[in-house]
Amino acid sequence: MTETQSIAVIGTGNMGRGLARVLAAAGHTVFLGSREPERALAIATELGAGRMRGMGNVEAASRASTVFLAYHSNDTLLEELAPVTEGKTVVDLSTYHEEPPPDFNPLTQVPAFESSQERTARRLPRAHVLGAFQVTWAQLFDAPLLDGRGTPVFVVGDHAGAKASLLALIRTLPFEPVDAGGLQQARTVAAMYFLVTRLAHRYGFREHGHDWRTFVRALDVLLPPVLGLAP
Repeated sequence: MTETQSIAVIGTGNMGRGLARVLAAAGHTVFLGSREPERALAIATELGAGRMRGMGNVEAASRASTVFLAYHSNDTLLEELAPVTEGKTVVDLSTYHEEPPPDFNPLTQVPAFESSQERTARRLPRAHVLGAFQVTWAQLFDAPLLDGRGTPVFVVGDHAGAKASLLALIRTLPFEPVDAGGLQQARTVAAMYFLVTRLAHRYGFREHGHDWRTFVRALDVLLPPVLGLAP
């Protein structure tokens, strides 16, 4: 088990709250960031059990060694974060920053457009930008175990040291990290996200009591061969 860390989670939506909660439950110190510090403070007080503090985005990132971006990034915030993330690991949770064209087929195509992770890396060139939790729906933070196993989390990135540290961090949580290759593989992970969400809308499995974990487990089988990883 890796030693506890100081971690910033930027974003107080469902993903940010869920991730911050499981990180705090694992013993890590969490700085929850928001554009509205009072909102972050209230959520941290409610969820943190003494291990979470709420504050503004820049302050949260400045206090942490690892920064999770739990929102669809925008240039203004990334500019604000750039000076306080130099040399740090920044993990972008976003699946995409633009919609695919209507004729995009996630079974046979990888998005040609830049992934959110690649875009963040361009905006934060002095940080070690990784991608993780892109296909982890917020509901999974409430019940991440399926048949006693943690839900898989696909990790992409080009910085070997930062990736190794993130893989170790995720192992302290009720999730199973999978090294899914370099940062450009975030496009493949996004394609799998589009596939699962289209299936969800077509067959309405959320409305019929099916479990997101079952579909993420399916990705655990489907995605590694697509990424060229050994079984």
